[in-house]
Amino acid sequence: MSRIDQKLSELLDTSEKPSIFKIHGQLRSENEGAYEPQVVSIGPYHHGKPKLKEMEKHKLIYFKELLRRRGESAEKYIIALANLQDQARRCYAEEINLSNDDFVDMLCLDGCFVIEFLRKKRHPGSHLHNDPIFQMFWLRTATENDLILFENQLPFFVLLQLFDMTKSPGEEENLTGLAIHLCLIGNLPNPGLNSHSPIFEHYKPVHLLGLMHKILFASLSEAFLSTAHFNRRPSSLFIKSAGELGQSGIKFKKAEDSKSLFHITFEKGVLKIPPLVVGDRTESVFRNLIAYEEYMSNPSETWKCITDYILFMDFLIDSPSDVEKLRRHHIIVNWLGSDEALSTMFNKLSKHVQFSERFFCYTQIFDDVDKYTRRRWHIWRAHLLRKYFNNPWAFISFLAACALLLLATVQAIFSILQYTKQKQA
Repeated sequence: MSRIDQKLSELLDTSEKPSIFKIHGQLRSENEGAYEPQVVSIGPYHHGKPKLKEMEKHKLIYFKELLRRRGESAEKYIIALANLQDQARRCYAEEINLSNDDFVDMLCLDGCFVIEFLRKKRHPGSHLHNDPIFQMFWLRTATENDLILFENQLPFFVLLQLFDMTKSPGEEENLTGLAIHLCLIGNLPNPGLNSHSPIFEHYKPVHLLGLMHKILFASLSEAFLSTAHFNRRPSSLFIKSAGELGQSGIKFKKAEDSKSLFHITFEKGVLKIPPLVVGDRTESVFRNLIAYEEYMSNPSETWKCITDYILFMDFLIDSPSDVEKLRRHHIIVNWLGSDEALSTMFNKLSKHVQFSERFFCYTQIFDDVDKYTRRRWHIWRAHLLRKYFNNPWAFISFLAACALLLLATVQAIFSILQYTKQKQA
């Protein structure tokens, strides 16, 4: 009883909700590599893995440079983080197999590495010529990608503590400002936010990936979310593929100058979609953002903008021909090498993902598109345009047929008039 009472008291005393999880097996099964760090471990989940050992030297180098620049010893950082270790441990949902000393050492080295990397990325200069991470483009980009993986996070308050302790007197930018430049990776549109934007006034990030999600979600305007209304009725959450919609009379157009990837609109038969550049890192970025929404969002009261966007694109893209159609309208820029690879990527992204039928960003668009495609006139019109206006020769043939039909009609009218005139005479 005493052991159980102690465990219950520890549970009741927990003020920090877990914010860093290990991703469940179903999600991992589709592409495990998308969740695994390639060059650097941050936090306890991947700490000590053999393939990531090389970067441990760079963490020590970064920490040594920091101490030399500030003329300090490591003692004050260890003491500060030792005071935060219990709070930090509670941020991890899984068991941590590190002693207190090893855990504090990890917080210190990993946290200082992240802070110094962000500073160097934001303010590149001649001092980076001797930094192997920034000398090799592939290593820098791999590090950037690793820093936003869901399993590869430190609590934001740990980073904030280290940032405040290492801030130079003339350094005006805050940690959120530095982190914003990291979060805008994966070829996603820049929403034009900075650390002084109103959305950050009362917002406390849980970690870097959470900050990235906040930036992307904030790019959705309130006007758009007001049309993406609360869905009180059952919904099939279905829309036809891009090719089928084209046959039903729907036109596609790139949304010009859009700062939000998710602000899709439909008006007068035209579906406007912001452009998406798909590269090697795009799948990993999307998968980790989806995982964040899976674990951190309450589906009964939260918009899951990333998950909803992926569902929308999955419906549009059923085959390589759908990708080709979206490419022709400059909605998708494909850096993967083939339309089939991109089609497969989107078709797998939504597997094993839970969608909320009550809170879905594109409910109104799905309804409007469905109503539009059910009108027979739009289908006939689309068929006419496809068959007779698809190329110049078809158009000329159509005009010739119309001319012949007109001449035949005029001839018939004159014949009738002549017959009537003769009969009256």
